[in-house]
Amino acid sequence: MKQYPAYPAYKTTGCDWFPEIPSHWGIDRAKWSISSCQNGVWGAEPDGDDDLVCIRVADFDRQSLRVSTEKLTMRSIAEKDRRNRLLNNSDLLLEKSGGGEHQLVGTVVEFNQSFPAVNSNFIARMVASDDSDPRFLVYLHSHLYAGRVNYRSIKQTTGIQNLDSQSYLNESIAYPPLEEQKVISKFLDDVSARMDVQKELINAVIDRLMEYRSALVTNAVTGKIDVRGFEISQSSEGIAS
Repeated sequence: MKQYPAYPAYKTTGCDWFPEIPSHWGIDRAKWSISSCQNGVWGAEPDGDDDLVCIRVADFDRQSLRVSTEKLTMRSIAEKDRRNRLLNNSDLLLEKSGGGEHQLVGTVVEFNQSFPAVNSNFIARMVASDDSDPRFLVYLHSHLYAGRVNYRSIKQTTGIQNLDSQSYLNESIAYPPLEEQKVISKFLDDVSARMDVQKELINAVIDRLMEYRSALVTNAVTGKIDVRGFEISQSSEGIAS
């Protein structure tokens, strides 16, 4: 991280996952970063009348920290159940039930869509407060998740895990000024986008290498090339050409 400058001054916090923060940042409970936290609804089988997209944990894209629209689920959600539960663009979705042996419950993603939808009962919808940038909060919760801060708010650690959202939102987080939050989230979005492009290029090279290896195997075992006395050099010249 040496290519990025540090802030002029820092202060200690006494918090393990934010041990030092810039001197002008604040630190407080995570619950003050949101204006509401509401459980979702699962509804009934689609009936053609009250059908609505219901976002599931399976729709969480854990790489982009957004909602995937590849395999959306329709459910019948009665008017009384969808009232005050319709998702808005930039709402945060907290995984309250799920996880597994190798994956803790507690992922937070952003709902970045404009179509009408609700979230399932395994998810809590969180609305960012006026002085919080939703995208910054998503990245911040990603930091908490990576540090397993959510672990001590999990009530069951085998099978389906259940997260105590009230306990989790009592954890401390860092609060930069709102405009700085927006700068940080934009920076991370831009860097992530560039990394995604690089990942695609690397995957393309890997695909070509696998194709080359397959062709090499075929040609060698069918006698189309004479490899007697051939030694592999340290150079990869010609492999990806």
